[in-house]
Amino acid sequence: MLRQPNFGGLLAATFALGMAFSFVVPFMSMWGTQHVGMRPFTFGVFMTLTSLSAILLSTTLARWSDTHLSRKVMLVLGSCGGMLGYCGYAFVREPLVLIGIGCTMLGLASVCFSQLFAHVREEFSHAENAEVDPRFRMSIVRVCFSVSWTVGPAIGAWMMAEYGFRGVFLGAAGLYGMFLLGVLRYVPFQPRSREARMAPRQPVWKILTRGDIAACFAAFLLFFAAHAINMMNLPLMTTKVLNGQPGDLGIIFGVGPVVEIPLMLWFGHLAARGHQVNLIRLGALTSVVYFIGLSLVQAPWQIYPMQIFSGISFAIMSNIAIVFFQDLVPGQPGLATTIFANASQVGNLVGYFSFGALVERVGNRGVFGVCAALTCVTLGILALYRHRPMHRAA
Repeated sequence: MLRQPNFGGLLAATFALGMAFSFVVPFMSMWGTQHVGMRPFTFGVFMTLTSLSAILLSTTLARWSDTHLSRKVMLVLGSCGGMLGYCGYAFVREPLVLIGIGCTMLGLASVCFSQLFAHVREEFSHAENAEVDPRFRMSIVRVCFSVSWTVGPAIGAWMMAEYGFRGVFLGAAGLYGMFLLGVLRYVPFQPRSREARMAPRQPVWKILTRGDIAACFAAFLLFFAAHAINMMNLPLMTTKVLNGQPGDLGIIFGVGPVVEIPLMLWFGHLAARGHQVNLIRLGALTSVVYFIGLSLVQAPWQIYPMQIFSGISFAIMSNIAIVFFQDLVPGQPGLATTIFANASQVGNLVGYFSFGALVERVGNRGVFGVCAALTCVTLGILALYRHRPMHRAA
């Protein structure tokens, strides 16, 4: 694969995009509340508005990328939006202006992730690349994106210590610039044919409200909501309830990626052999076991092995799920990948907003029970799901 034209460069561009995400995501709440001076409620509104705009923009542009515009055009627009948006975050401190920047520039940048994987599915499904299944190839790209998160937050923390939040955002803008160079060099311009533009397609709202897609969207939304809640609850549970130390958190959050990255390759190989639906169900089941186990732990060290289940679950649900959604909407990989990305984004928002109320009502240990219940619903939906092969549009 690495000897094939453009693929190695595409992996390098993917790594730059993942690094840009990992630079800013861990520090957004600190930036909004401490540096800009937003109240927690205002920051919540800010994150909600920017996330909703990203969902609307990415869904609309995804359909256009499948029918009218080249993937390269979309990726160039998205990377330019990321550069301008994070430069704005670096220098602007007025909340209303920041909301405008987030809803426009960074809303546009949100198309990069889904368009990148849509391009890989489309470009490397051609006959000359048929010796490697595109599902496995996407696992390689997804692993490259994940590897960036093993080093990105540490480098971002160093930049914040040395240069402040301005340095972090300018660094992210520079990484989007590197991603732009990779797109310009390694993503070919392929305009849509007249047949593709004129082919009959269902309206987006009909696709989104189709029974199987709506059910799968809800299932993944609940899955990502549970893990967003867990991401905020686990450090508090470890340090306040179990009397753990910061070093325990370092081990806890390090085990998952170590397990996740190699398993992505193996699960990608299994998905290429036709096992993706059963793998998706396994990912949901593993999450249920994970949260039940967390609700029973009595010491920080007991969380260490439980993180293996988290790694297994994410290796499936953040990787194979992309292929799963692309097969739900054949011939429209841009829209399909965007539906998956939106399920993740909406799930994260639901998790962030419900966490505080849940902790107050059921306590830190009880929150794990709620997460187990959410993933049980995910497992139930996926267990009832029956794959309906659809013919590609003419």
